[in-house]
Amino acid sequence: SRNPSRFPPLTRMRVVFLANTDWYLFNFRLDLAKAVRAAGHEVILAAPEGVFRREIENEGFRFQPVRMSRRGVNPLEEWGAVRRMEALYRELQPDLVHHFTIKAVVHGSLGAKRAGVPAIVNAVAGLGYAFTDRSLKARLIRQGIVRALRQSLAGTALILQNPDDERVLAEAGILDGVSSHLIRGSGVDVHRFVPMPETEGPPLVVFASRMLWGKGVQTFVDAADRVRREMPTAVLALVGPTDQGNPAAVPEAQLKAWDESGTVEWWGFRHDMESVLSEAHVVCLPSEYGEGVPRILIEGAASGRPLVATDIPGCREICVDHKTGLLVRPGDPAALAEALLDLLRDRDLRQSLGRGARRLAEDEFSARAVIRSTFDVYRTVAAGIGAPPLPPS
Repeated sequence: SRNPSRFPPLTRMRVVFLANTDWYLFNFRLDLAKAVRAAGHEVILAAPEGVFRREIENEGFRFQPVRMSRRGVNPLEEWGAVRRMEALYRELQPDLVHHFTIKAVVHGSLGAKRAGVPAIVNAVAGLGYAFTDRSLKARLIRQGIVRALRQSLAGTALILQNPDDERVLAEAGILDGVSSHLIRGSGVDVHRFVPMPETEGPPLVVFASRMLWGKGVQTFVDAADRVRREMPTAVLALVGPTDQGNPAAVPEAQLKAWDESGTVEWWGFRHDMESVLSEAHVVCLPSEYGEGVPRILIEGAASGRPLVATDIPGCREICVDHKTGLLVRPGDPAALAEALLDLLRDRDLRQSLGRGARRLAEDEFSARAVIRSTFDVYRTVAAGIGAPPLPPS
């Protein structure tokens, strides 16, 4: 496809990306931000300030700190966040805003409407705890989120990552008056994540994610204990940071205790995920959480590694049972251990599923495909303000 940098737009737009963490923007949306910049537009990345601000600025982007509570349910506090977003957008005067994660979608969209932002795009990458947990607390939170989403999404363009989420939101009446688009995942660089020959060392299973209980960390640890009884040389690694701002975070002390016990290894956050995955024999995510399409499964697939994941929305978009990996029941350590052992014992099966995973990643989950589809959405909303079409990626 054509290089967008060769086709500068007639009108230079100011685009703001907003998420509830700078970690999310850096790890999942940097390629998109670069593509928008390469198309000749100004891009500002906004989020609560964290350790990734410097990483974002080192990539040449302006970073705008915002104050946003990730846990808050107090109506006065939430309304205060909306007013702060309104003030920010009145100051920045963006032509197009793109919000990621539910809190940013609600606060950002309501603030953008009040500030008169011409084009509003929202992305919901999974419905998370509130829509998947059956507890009374989750049900009460869900009722509030449904009301907030109905109000904030009306008249905007919405990007969802899997058809299950689209169905849930449609049944809740949230998609009425919303321009809905399905773009599966945030995309992966298939030239960075490439298949490599398996290493000859101990078999390695990699679970890479934020360390949240809902991601199935306890299930993985329990399964690891079973795997190591059958295959003592196997290494099962947790790769990812704690998330202190999330109430469902696994405490760092617990992660260190597991590491010291020898059942699993905790490697923390790694910048070099392509190297980590080249060493892996299997990539695993036993999530019980409302996923979009998990990035780690796409990266694992692009790396030509077989996947083991739970049979839930999002995960099954990329982990296709017996074609790219093996699906198991959520919260079932025995089933998870059995699937992992099946793959660790059968090199031919690993390689067959890994080849299928790579093909699927190239065909449907590449960063280029996701960016091209996202630009198509931008064109639908930018046309309403008289802006020229954004060039293809």
